Amino acid sequence: MNISLDDLYLFTQTVMHGGISAAANVQKMQRSKVSRRLQELEKALGCQLLIRTTRSIELTEQGQRLLELVGQPMTHLQQGLAVMSEYNQPSGGKVRLAIPSALMTSAAFNAIISQFSQRFPSVSLEIENHQQSVDLRRQAFDLQLLPDGAKVSDDSYVQFSLLPYRSHLVASKAYLAKHPAIHCLEDLRQHRLLTNRYNADLLDPSLPLALKSDDLHLLRAMAIAGQGIAFIPQVHSKPALEEGNLVAVLPHLIHAKQHLTLIYPSALYLPEKVKVLIELFREKFQ
Repeated sequence: MNISLDDLYLFTQTVMHGGISAAANVQKMQRSKVSRRLQELEKALGCQLLIRTTRSIELTEQGQRLLELVGQPMTHLQQGLAVMSEYNQPSGGKVRLAIPSALMTSAAFNAIISQFSQRFPSVSLEIENHQQSVDLRRQAFDLQLLPDGAKVSDDSYVQFSLLPYRSHLVASKAYLAKHPAIHCLEDLRQHRLLTNRYNADLLDPSLPLALKSDDLHLLRAMAIAGQGIAFIPQVHSKPALEEGNLVAVLPHLIHAKQHLTLIYPSALYLPEKVKVLIELFREKFQ
């Protein structure tokens, strides 16, 4: 690992003075040269150290760790730099994912995690349930999966569309037998509609919603129990339809196609293990 002590010094100066331009003025250097040296330092360590904005800079988790290391004796600094460099090695470290709850129990997601763990048995996986966009850099996540209707917190993040799907209306035969017949969308006003925040916008806003939940399993279970008509992804209702626990309502209606979005902060500092995980998602969900 070839780390320049001059570059480490420029890094600390950039943090101390609150920006690349300020550090360049103090060091009597061109701003572009300071920026280039910081990029070389990030490249050598294999991770992003600074979040650059128009007015300021902010430390990533790795940047904060490096700042703490720089104040240590040289032996500690060398050991710490070696640990940081190992983040980019496939033999260890960790990978953090932010995933919607409905996806966590899906067969495809389970297969991806199983394959990844077999290939990288020494990599620690942290999987958290998040329904809204997280700040990947500041919260130290490597990847996030979100429905396309969700607003991503940072437009600079890489966004890749996966798994196109459609949603439809389903209910149990028992529910339909006990309630008014449904021949058109207008008839839904007399029924209990169950959906989630990402699907709700696909329905007529004048239709009353009895339940809006991020838990697709809950929506499906309530529909099977005769508690209303669920508007959920077809892939999620398929097993219940095949088993006869649910039937399609207004099956001639075709709603707009949706998709999942795979999000990661940058393509520049992706460790090999994260690249492999991205490819597994692309293979399984396309």
